[in-house]
Amino acid sequence: MTFGVTYASTTHFGQNVKSGPGGGIIVMFDHHLPQQRSAFDPTKEVSGDLLIREDYYPWVNEQFLGGHEKLAWLIGKGGIYLYYRAKNARKVEFEPILHADYMVYSVGPKMKKKGSHNQFTYSDGSVVMGGSDPSFQKLQAIRLGQAQ
Repeated sequence: MTFGVTYASTTHFGQNVKSGPGGGIIVMFDHHLPQQRSAFDPTKEVSGDLLIREDYYPWVNEQFLGGHEKLAWLIGKGGIYLYYRAKNARKVEFEPILHADYMVYSVGPKMKKKGSHNQFTYSDGSVVMGGSDPSFQKLQAIRLGQAQ
């Protein structure tokens, strides 16, 4: 079973911002692998019913290579999907917790050349160069007032 949360409306992020991926949950009720998966994503094994209560942060990602687009993602601790195996579950509950005040904004390079990287600007004003995704741990630390 695949489900999750996305933005139904992205108008509050600005013009021409589309809803992107993120906030997905995949629950497996047998021993088979899901169709949507990554070889590196860990699966949590659960015994009995499943309550999924996870933190999510808004991420506006502006890209230029391959065409200009802005996407509003939801970033959680598992990236785009969290994976659960719940062979005996009769009930699955999902309670996403959106921390809308702790947004991260990224801008990709305009030209593909050596030294060009993504730039991530966090809600506390800090800027990080490089990487493909924002740091979930950094977002958590900012929200919880912990030094990162």
